[in-house]
Amino acid sequence: MTNQPSFDRRGVLAGGAALGASLLLPRRARAWAASREDAAPRTLLLLELNGGNDGLDTIVPYTQDDYHRPRGRVGIAAKDVLRIDDRRGFHPLLPRTSELWNEGKLAIVEGTGYANPNHSHFTSQDIWHTARAGGRHSGDGWIGRLMATLYAQDRSQPHAVHVGQTLPYSLHSSTHPIVCFDSPPAYRWAENGQAIAEVAAKRNDEKPMGGSSPLDTIRGIASNARVSSAEVRKAAAQYQPRVEYPRSDIGQDLKTAAALLSSGIGVRVMSVTHYGYDTHEDQRRRHDILMGELDGGLSAFLKDVRGTAAGDNVVVLVFSEFGRRVADNASNGTDHGTAGPMFVAGTPVEGGLYGQHPSLQDLVEGDLIHTTDFRTVYASVLERWFGVESDPILGARYEAVRGFLA
Repeated sequence: MTNQPSFDRRGVLAGGAALGASLLLPRRARAWAASREDAAPRTLLLLELNGGNDGLDTIVPYTQDDYHRPRGRVGIAAKDVLRIDDRRGFHPLLPRTSELWNEGKLAIVEGTGYANPNHSHFTSQDIWHTARAGGRHSGDGWIGRLMATLYAQDRSQPHAVHVGQTLPYSLHSSTHPIVCFDSPPAYRWAENGQAIAEVAAKRNDEKPMGGSSPLDTIRGIASNARVSSAEVRKAAAQYQPRVEYPRSDIGQDLKTAAALLSSGIGVRVMSVTHYGYDTHEDQRRRHDILMGELDGGLSAFLKDVRGTAAGDNVVVLVFSEFGRRVADNASNGTDHGTAGPMFVAGTPVEGGLYGQHPSLQDLVEGDLIHTTDFRTVYASVLERWFGVESDPILGARYEAVRGFLA
């Protein structure tokens, strides 16, 4: 089926009373767990492959000499791929992902990227995270804008959660609370929770949210955070997964995501990040490890939640800020490139190949030319999954990729 269409902890106390992306707590945190639109709302899990995943060694064009010839150091032999069709195959360490494909629950959107591509991790990530060429200068992240659209009248309860130390800018919101934590046992209330805790401790006798100053607001957030953090830890501690998750970081993060998804605390968007994809050197060994971790973690998550009301209403979107160059380098790796595949997975997904594989002959200074704007995939998720107009969120009109979501 084909259709066209630095890992650094950041502070969160910025701008006085401005409660930005990760001042994350509800006015009454217990309402977070109690208030829900329905028993199983439609949800999204964002899985970012941070560093620039090599799409050509993920979905391998194994029959093409123009793939094998320039990749004598990092290329994957045709005999080793897990075949998708007579031209493409999965990386050999994606067997469970291949099974998902065979079940018809994995969509591969080929050649995703954007015009005038940028090779900087930070700039390209900002473009992907905001869905706008201006990056952070354009305002909130695309998920932050989604939260403002879905919950225009509700600015007290967090409906988006990132499992990890650093909040991706896609979840940045200047108006709505966003949860970010490394692990439930360690979670307190924010990326910079210690700073908030210290402020609250100075005047812990004051009524939460009782004052009008920025300091009073922060104290109130810290007070209500104690309830919120308890809800998160409780949800993770009580969760009984139906499968065994890998011990890898991504495996454990996806286990936490499954716990929060199944807990009924009102999460609509979850986010996790898999680090390590900047494979300038020693790519075959490093990328093999990453593919194995991705395969095990994603498969465990989908098998764990499948058949549950919450699990059958979640869509997983896998993306990376750019691909790698076609030719390998002298360090047995690949350098920053442009286009690459996106995955969309889950029970609601109509599997298949979407978009168009980029040409391996028609290159720009060694880079692939993207064939599908990544924002068409976002538009599909926004319009067909969440039922909202995508134009205001994406900043322009992008025709949704038809087919993989009803």
